[in-house]
Amino acid sequence: MKAFLLFSAAILMLGLFWPTGDVFAEDPALLFERLTCHTCHGPQGKGMVRMETKERYYLRKKAMFKQMVKDGIPVDTVKKLIPMYKKKYDEKGDFVQAIEALIGKTDTDQYKDIIIKIGGRVYYHKGELIPGFEDYPRHAGNKQLYLYRQMKDILEGRRTNGNSEAMRGIRPYIDSNNITDEDFRSIAEYLSNVKYKDGEE
Repeated sequence: MKAFLLFSAAILMLGLFWPTGDVFAEDPALLFERLTCHTCHGPQGKGMVRMETKERYYLRKKAMFKQMVKDGIPVDTVKKLIPMYKKKYDEKGDFVQAIEALIGKTDTDQYKDIIIKIGGRVYYHKGELIPGFEDYPRHAGNKQLYLYRQMKDILEGRRTNGNSEAMRGIRPYIDSNNITDEDFRSIAEYLSNVKYKDGEE
């Protein structure tokens, strides 16, 4: 079922972005996108990972204030935090600033870890794999020859695992747009030069 959904997504993307003529862009980065490779292997072949961290800081229950007292924060200090009740913060820094504005820097430095633990929630971090895509490999930074052979083996039927079906589904588009071995070698060279982590030298 997952392979079918990915294949359908690839076909939809091709319909939206495929050029009308036989002339295809020579830029391998654009070619990688236009062939919808990124729908399974992520932008620049870095894997289907989260592009940002999603977090929420939110003192949404009165019980959270009681828990602060149980965890050692003085009652008078906790009372000063009542204006934060049910206010939402998407960044830890903003949450800490709001705390400091109410109880001062000294108490914030002393108690912020307790308050963050009670009122904070991180849903996922930047760079984490998106569930469902664990079996799709990252291509960024792999050896050029390895990447080229993997593409050829899948497209020519020498690799037949379940995930390879999504790539073979775009074979008609590859043929009708005269994508050549040289294009695949260009994609492989491009991916081999992409750094796996942002900022990597």
